[in-house]
Amino acid sequence: MDEFIVGVDGTETAHRAAVAAADLATKCGVPLHIVTGMSQRGGREVSAGSDTWHLDPLTQSEQLLAGLRTELSAPAITTAVVHGDPAKSLCEEAVRLEAGMIIVGNRRVQGAGRLLGSVATDVLRIAPCNVLIVHTT
Repeated sequence: MDEFIVGVDGTETAHRAAVAAADLATKCGVPLHIVTGMSQRGGREVSAGSDTWHLDPLTQSEQLLAGLRTELSAPAITTAVVHGDPAKSLCEEAVRLEAGMIIVGNRRVQGAGRLLGSVATDVLRIAPCNVLIVHTT
């Protein structure tokens, strides 16, 4: 296996998947590529009283990845911010990097969420490589 890819979105379940992916990458001696997606481009202004903040999704995504890169341990860690459908984006990264495995959490795979779909089940349908669904919920 050449490289593992894990998708994160800032949730606790995605964090658990990233920790599991880093652990597995370390045990297998392969690099880990952490991917997060942005659903919107550009920033927006948020005001509260006389204070105004500019929220930039790209900056927030980069901060999420930087925090994980610092926290996690693996032979090598790379990161990417992608745009578009999460499952499709993870699979496109897998093709681009010739990855051996995509690792995702099982959020929304159980119960009613399974009827509506989830990133994990969508990845399973279109993945160009092995998929590991980590029990995170």
